[in-house]
Amino acid sequence: MKKYFSKLGILILIILIALTGCKKKTNDVTSPVVNPTDNNKEAANNEDKEKVMKEFENLLKDKDLDKVIDYIDNNIEKLSSIEADKMIMGLENLLESTREKLAYENFDLTQEEYIELTQLLGNELFFSKSKISEISNEKLRERVENLYNNYFKLINIEGAFEPIVDYEALKKYDKYVSDEIKDYIKIKARNSEEPMAVDGALRISYDELSKRILEAEEYVKRYYEGSRYEEVLGLYRTWLGLYLDGLPNTSIADFQSKIIKKDVYESYKKTAKAKDSATAYVVNKYLELIDKNKGIIDDTIKEAVVSLVSEAISLLETSK
Repeated sequence: MKKYFSKLGILILIILIALTGCKKKTNDVTSPVVNPTDNNKEAANNEDKEKVMKEFENLLKDKDLDKVIDYIDNNIEKLSSIEADKMIMGLENLLESTREKLAYENFDLTQEEYIELTQLLGNELFFSKSKISEISNEKLRERVENLYNNYFKLINIEGAFEPIVDYEALKKYDKYVSDEIKDYIKIKARNSEEPMAVDGALRISYDELSKRILEAEEYVKRYYEGSRYEEVLGLYRTWLGLYLDGLPNTSIADFQSKIIKKDVYESYKKTAKAKDSATAYVVNKYLELIDKNKGIIDDTIKEAVVSLVSEAISLLETSK
């Protein structure tokens, strides 16, 4: 009997321990009490963001670059990357529309102003920011300085000064925006720092052009749902066409023999080796056509460019 009760006591003890353990475990997984203060802070932050963005959108409508840039600089750190992206893309749209207006007006320079800028420009493509202080015409100096302060810079194309957006300067916002917008600005900045073509001639090497094309390809593959997808895809289409077809003043073939230039051919061979690339695929097909034609770039070869570019675009779009 005593042995029976001993066994019974042990059984009861085991049950009690098990129940205690279950109860403790249940308490451990109980959801923590949410502090109402935290909810209030989050709601307040969301309201602040909405207020900032609403004020920003109103400023954009006024198209006053000075005020828009000043507002961004004073408020962008309060926002998440989602709102910051909208801010910087809104700024870009305003910059591009302003640039188009200025270009249409041919920057509205008098002959004397043009001569002074040309003398200070020298043999450079871009008017140097460091030269602004040397402009003797006070009114002109203020105009040029205002341009540079508002993310523009002056380029001399075909004997005329034209403002372009200084995307390199927009990199100051990299720490606030998403990787998508950061990479977009990087692509645009590379071309604003060193344009690939001016006056119908290629200014960079074919290897550098290939590098930019592949970079654009990677962008559209990675950010196929992004706000700048279509624009970068358009750049890719244009750049690939230039790469395969050449430019009016930069032919891919020797003028006399019509044989493809060595540097172009070698660049094509390098590009064709890129991994998992639509660009590499169509460039390899282009090389096969050129080799079959004994290196001669004639109308038959050039006629293939349009279809090859279209094929590359199709491959990219179907891979989304």
